[in-house]
Amino acid sequence: MNETATHERIDRMARLYLNDVEVGTVRLRRHNGSWGFGEFVPNPEFSDFAPVFGRWSLLMHAEAEGERLSDAASEELRAAEYAMDTLRAMLRLETPEEWRLLRQLNIDGGLIEWKE
Repeated sequence: MNETATHERIDRMARLYLNDVEVGTVRLRRHNGSWGFGEFVPNPEFSDFAPVFGRWSLLMHAEAEGERLSDAASEELRAAEYAMDTLRAMLRLETPEEWRLLRQLNIDGGLIEWKE
């Protein structure tokens, strides 16, 4: 596979902070443009934030693939996305240490994606 700057494979560790609380670790796997993708392992402090991401995940997977979301489900999804967007999300990358402010963040089980 030919890797380019827009689809960069990486293997780097980071810690995720939500509203200045460390909530888990992230193994960064790749970047595609301004989006990053990785694996998320929560710590106990994530439990305060888990309902926000769990609601979004359930709604994203609620409808059968290829079907249009119902109006009610679309409204709930918008509310869940708004709740996620109100969180102050940051990654503290390790080796070397570097902080990144995240503009958008999605956590779906052990998968995480973010936009810087």
